[in-house]
Amino acid sequence: MILFSIAMLVCGILLSAFFSGSETGFYRVSRFRLVLSSLEGDKISRGLLWLINNPSVFVASTLIGNNVANYLTSLAIVLLTQSVSTSNLLEMVAPVLMSPLLFVYGELLPKNLFFQAPNRLLKLIGPLFLIFSAIVAPAVAVLWALSRVLEKSLGQSPDRVQLTLARKELGQLFDVGQEVGVLQPSQRLLSQNFASVASTPVSQLCTPISRANVLPINATLADARKLAVRKQLPDIPIVESGSRNVIGFIRTIDVLLRDVEADAAATEPIGDILPLTKFRGTELVAEALMRMQANRQTLAMVVDRSGRSFGLLSIDQLTDPLLQGKLGSLRR
Repeated sequence: MILFSIAMLVCGILLSAFFSGSETGFYRVSRFRLVLSSLEGDKISRGLLWLINNPSVFVASTLIGNNVANYLTSLAIVLLTQSVSTSNLLEMVAPVLMSPLLFVYGELLPKNLFFQAPNRLLKLIGPLFLIFSAIVAPAVAVLWALSRVLEKSLGQSPDRVQLTLARKELGQLFDVGQEVGVLQPSQRLLSQNFASVASTPVSQLCTPISRANVLPINATLADARKLAVRKQLPDIPIVESGSRNVIGFIRTIDVLLRDVEADAAATEPIGDILPLTKFRGTELVAEALMRMQANRQTLAMVVDRSGRSFGLLSIDQLTDPLLQGKLGSLRR
């Protein structure tokens, strides 16, 4: 009986160390390493990444595991004291005497180890944690459903919390990159600015067509030059005669460099009209910026779900948020 109680006590302490350490490891592990390992086909990293992206499941599994460990430890202490002596005083004092042992080896030491090497240790115990999560999945499902009900009742969005954590983690990565010399200060600022606006919908940055400076298709080269100089426009949207329906645009640089005298420009047509790239209003700044850079476009049209145009988006509107702060001198 004594050996059985000691074995149960050791098992309880090991389980407590396992779940206490893994909890710290999940909060400390680098998501970027897990993503890279997942892309390389590592199934353990893919499972751990899924748990990190679903914190309710991870927290519920850890909570159940710690409760099991605490129950085994408490039961082992009671059985051990009953095997050694029938004294009621010993049963009361034994948990107090065992508390330092439980705290050091079941909580403090594993947390410190996982804090120092979260990626290595979490990947080592990952298979066991995933197996345990699968075993307690029914109980976890109940706790997960309860957490979702509480989130809806309190109006707290878990996606927003995850996004905040990701931005903080990304900012820390940029800071470390500058400290070790991988990134220059200007590169770090540019990266941070990009991370802060990359997920912004283009509908929040575009200019409504009703407020845009446009020219009708029958305008002359002189009209285009006047508008470009007066409004300092890099591109001029062209609309159908008598409407605000944008059909394309012309570049100011092409207008100003055309070899046409001022007198002749009053009757000269505006020239070739370039087509506009179209973006849905829900598309993100990062996607729009990459597409416009790849297509070498400087002006685009923003359309709603039905395909109707409601705004114009210039490359400057996409890049200006990236050049905030000390990078402002780089604006065109």
